[in-house]
Amino acid sequence: MKKMFSIITISFFLLVLPSSVLAASAAKDVKEGNKLYQQEKYGEAAEKYSQAKEESPDSEIIHFNLGAALYKKGQYKEAVEATTKALSTEDRELEAKAVYNLANSTYKLGSQLAASDLNSAIGMYREALDYYKRAIELDGSDKEAKYNHELVERKLKVLLDQLKNQQQQQDHDQNREDGQDRQQSQADSDGQKEDEQQKNQQQKKQQRTDNEDAESGDEKDQAASKEDSQETQPSRSREDASEGMSPEEAQMLLDAYGQEEAREDVKQQKKAQFRGVLKDW
Repeated sequence: MKKMFSIITISFFLLVLPSSVLAASAAKDVKEGNKLYQQEKYGEAAEKYSQAKEESPDSEIIHFNLGAALYKKGQYKEAVEATTKALSTEDRELEAKAVYNLANSTYKLGSQLAASDLNSAIGMYREALDYYKRAIELDGSDKEAKYNHELVERKLKVLLDQLKNQQQQQDHDQNREDGQDRQQSQADSDGQKEDEQQKNQQQKKQQRTDNEDAESGDEKDQAASKEDSQETQPSRSREDASEGMSPEEAQMLLDAYGQEEAREDVKQQKKAQFRGVLKDW
């Protein structure tokens, strides 16, 4: 990948600094910062560029160099902020380099987000592609910008496929959850219907039991009424009694009745034969 353009001479830009004293001090810090950058001491280089920025806050070159050092430190968000301030330059060559570095920083920032936030990473990749395209427009001979543009396009396609699969999986999981909810709802509804059926069956059973108890009570009352009626009813005559008897019982009763009448006749005959002594007139 293309190296960051960090070693930039500032002698041409000294005229834009507020005063010669500040310009000299800023130039010294940038020079020391460039030396540290070459030694890969990116943290110390960033400090020097930051000091220079305090003295010359409007210098596009200082912002550019600071963005390059922060990029090397892996502080891509801060690198984007610093490099963006270099885009205000009227120098087309510096602008092309700043746009290219900005594309690299934005791509790296998106790569950090790819594992946790696909949507944000995709947005960063698309933004990086725009910066690479702008760098190519500013410098048509920049082969590295073209290569990086194609590389990030492929990376973007991978993320889009991942996002599509993720959404399909989420839809599948949601449909499965909805199906489980519908099944649970149906099961609850079926259970409720079953409970209602059991309740109705119990009510019907209880009603039948109550009816049977009521009928049994009526029969007992009727039986008791008959017994009371039999107890209070006067004794029937021999003839009435004999109506409910068997032939043998009726014969026995008639024989007994005949014997009683025979005894009565004997008594009457005896009375007629012996009336006592006649009166002696």
